[in-house]
Amino acid sequence: MSDDDTRWVGWVRTEHRTGAIFALAGVFSTRGVNVDSMATGDVHDDDGMVVVTFRAGERRSRLLTRTLERLPQVRSVRVCRVDDPDVRAAAVVHLPAGVTFTPPPGAAVRWSGRTDAGEPLLVEGPLADVEATVRAARGAGATRDATVVEPPST
Repeated sequence: MSDDDTRWVGWVRTEHRTGAIFALAGVFSTRGVNVDSMATGDVHDDDGMVVVTFRAGERRSRLLTRTLERLPQVRSVRVCRVDDPDVRAAAVVHLPAGVTFTPPPGAAVRWSGRTDAGEPLLVEGPLADVEATVRAARGAGATRDATVVEPPST
């Protein structure tokens, strides 16, 4: 894996106003960095959270962080490698009824749901382990899934 293939997750706390997402996307676009995912959530009053995942080298990640911090609508930025154990996620996975599924051995996740009874699999843990569980579920015939990166605890 080259240095530009390092996966990152960023939590950007912004003012909740028109143009904030456009400004964030522009920072990545003008620096030649493709966004893997961008999601909004955790809006309280005029304060919003944007979670973005992307691939870049260490140097470019630091540059993106500094540039985001300078935007007038941005209140704070935190960026971590995706494989950092403090980066947590939750996922919902739907498998066909009758398929018995459990997360892969070694995946440090909490999970619930009886997939053999047609219930969705709910899984939470470090992002890397949640992603491994979702990949394994797809291999077992999952028909749909959704993953959410959780806001940082601090």
